[in-house]
Amino acid sequence: MITETYLRDDPFAAAAARTAAHMIKSRARHYLRRPPALEALYPGLSHAGPQKMIAISAHLIERESLSPRRWFGFGGEVNLINAKAAGLLGRVMRRAEGRGERGV
Repeated sequence: MITETYLRDDPFAAAAARTAAHMIKSRARHYLRRPPALEALYPGLSHAGPQKMIAISAHLIERESLSPRRWFGFGGEVNLINAKAAGLLGRVMRRAEGRGERGV
């Protein structure tokens, strides 16, 4: 876990955290516009409700964090970013469902 003090002291870590947050939010917006894209993460995820989407996302995040690190090339973090984006989308859907909003 990156602490706030660490981010304050290291401008590269702060920039990396901002970039990761931007990528997660962008991917969540993409999944909101095109739900079938969620099928690449987990079969049936595009039809899942908010609670199930959050649970599956937590499972995917845990599975990715337990898998061995990939130190070659680039793109090893993509699965984790996609899983976090699905979790973010699930939380937004749950909030909208609680407020009675439609068309989130």
